[in-house]
Amino acid sequence: MQSMIPEYATIRPKTPCERARDDVINGLIEAFIPTCDVAGQYTPEQCSGSTGCCWCVNSSGQKILGTETLPGTARINCATQNATIRSKTPCERARDDVINGLIEAFIPTCDVAGQYTPEQCFGSTGYCWCVNSSGQKILGTETLPGTARINCSTQNATIRPKTPCERASDDVINGLIEAFIPTCDVAGQYTPEQCSGSTGYCWCVNSSGQKILGTETLPGTARINCSTQSK
Repeated sequence: MQSMIPEYATIRPKTPCERARDDVINGLIEAFIPTCDVAGQYTPEQCSGSTGCCWCVNSSGQKILGTETLPGTARINCATQNATIRSKTPCERARDDVINGLIEAFIPTCDVAGQYTPEQCFGSTGYCWCVNSSGQKILGTETLPGTARINCSTQNATIRPKTPCERASDDVINGLIEAFIPTCDVAGQYTPEQCSGSTGYCWCVNSSGQKILGTETLPGTARINCSTQSK
């Protein structure tokens, strides 16, 4: 029986990508199944179906270092202009080390460009703090769970350090000292009236948090308007 293929017809041989794909499908090697485009060439992005990890490859199918992405994370656009691939940033590498179990630490938060976000938080404790562009903590910017957080993206990248009231409040919450928890306003200053949650006593304070004598009120009695007291 004569072949149905015309003598002038040329058959394109399989490409390296197609041969590698067929080897896996036929069980000749154990590996992920590479993805080939309609011309049989490696697609710029390759993914492992078993792990969900993806990476970029060159035209020969070789992995481009620093382009691996984990399942559930934003993937790199492997078909970028001029075929330039952005390597992973220090933030992304630090994040991946934690997710992969290489180190035990909080998982840093990176923005869409891979840079550290100004605010970082520890998911297991709820603590938050500000960092510089290198991911280093800026001292005095830690906030406790349930307390007002500092705006780490402040104008000119200036960070307001904690006030004496905020530090005193943190010392009590952290168990460093035994005392009532002082109340601070949104600017971190002592509110004019302070109260002890355990006793119900209230009193007025000056701007330094010192009690103004003669302003104590007992639980259930009318309280003094501390905002009118001389500071």
